Amino acid sequence: MAETVSTPVPEQAHGAGLFTRLIGVVFSPRDAYTAVAAQPKWLGAMAVAGLVMAAAQFIFLSTDVGKSATLDQQLSVIKAVGANVTPEMIQQMESRMSIAPYTTAGSFIVILPLWCAIISGLLLAVFTAILGGGATFRQVYAVAAHSFIISAIQQVFSLPIQYAREELSSPTRLSVFFPILDEMGFATYLLAAIDMFIVWWVINLAIGVAVLYKRRTGTVAAVLLGIYAVIAVIIATVRAF
Repeated sequence: MAETVSTPVPEQAHGAGLFTRLIGVVFSPRDAYTAVAAQPKWLGAMAVAGLVMAAAQFIFLSTDVGKSATLDQQLSVIKAVGANVTPEMIQQMESRMSIAPYTTAGSFIVILPLWCAIISGLLLAVFTAILGGGATFRQVYAVAAHSFIISAIQQVFSLPIQYAREELSSPTRLSVFFPILDEMGFATYLLAAIDMFIVWWVINLAIGVAVLYKRRTGTVAAVLLGIYAVIAVIIATVRAF
């Protein structure tokens, strides 16, 4: 039987406001997620995180540097899969850059709730169906929605650096600390697939899940980080071979 940990619910947790919870997710996640578990509201957290990310992308893609960096990345992806890039294709992609700030920002309205639902479903499958637990989908969804404030911070932190560097590659991936490695090697691809902000988000999410399921944070974090590591290895393997 899995070991459980009792998490006391402070009286003030029942009345914690939206911004108190979001600030708490960053600086005191266990207390914040205890409040979320007591009152699993998700819409406000989703709206704040989504608006911050959408605004950051809109501002970035409204600049010539942002449009050029985005176009370069799209062309690199097309070339990587072996597709032929024609002048007509480039012209069409360049013409779509004029509406990119609006389409990209608007996509968060659809993508973020769906992404949150997928994450919540996977967490329920692992920690409820397999390990057992009493958390509801609404509680898990609320925890995941609040954790997206970390992703919003990532956008605000990374986009100015990407603007200065005029490229979209993440400035917080581990590969930036190992410039001497072969650019086309497996090790570089593996380190590039591991981002410090994503690691922070995974650990932060693990704290919320641990609160919901009354498990030790270390155990939950080990499971989630293990899944992330497997995904990183798969990505690196596909890119290298």
